[in-house]
Amino acid sequence: MPKRRRRTQSKFMSGIVGAFLLVLGCLWLGWLLLGQHNNNSSSFIWPSLAGANTNSSNIQVPQLMAAGISLNQANQNSTISQEQAMTLANQLEPEAATNAKGTSAKYVLLTHANLNNVPVWMIVYQRIPIAPNNASVDPVPSTRSSHDLYVFIDANSGKELLSVWL
Repeated sequence: MPKRRRRTQSKFMSGIVGAFLLVLGCLWLGWLLLGQHNNNSSSFIWPSLAGANTNSSNIQVPQLMAAGISLNQANQNSTISQEQAMTLANQLEPEAATNAKGTSAKYVLLTHANLNNVPVWMIVYQRIPIAPNNASVDPVPSTRSSHDLYVFIDANSGKELLSVWL
């Protein structure tokens, strides 16, 4: 009789441990999938790059390409950290930092106008609400409720090189 009781207790404990691990795995998966949309998350699933070829060293965001901006993968190390770049961008654009629904950073090479493959931190403030139009100034209401701001911080000096509202 005691052996049977030990087996039953062992199966019971195995079931509890298995259920705990299953719940833990589901929570982890949920965090991976849904946690990416957290406002303070510095990691982000880039919707604009979802269709991009990840094997290519060329990273293009269609809205930026339309503005004459191209991006490439940066392989060298940055002088300033991602956190420092985010802090600088937040200081430069406090309203965007406060109101954005999502913020992300990516280390890339920027080419635009007189900048050629300059290593930068691209800070993206996503879904910043647009204030309603003043009907007395502009009677046509805006069709958009939000926009994005791209801030490019020089990865060596920490200076803002470019900012683009889209």
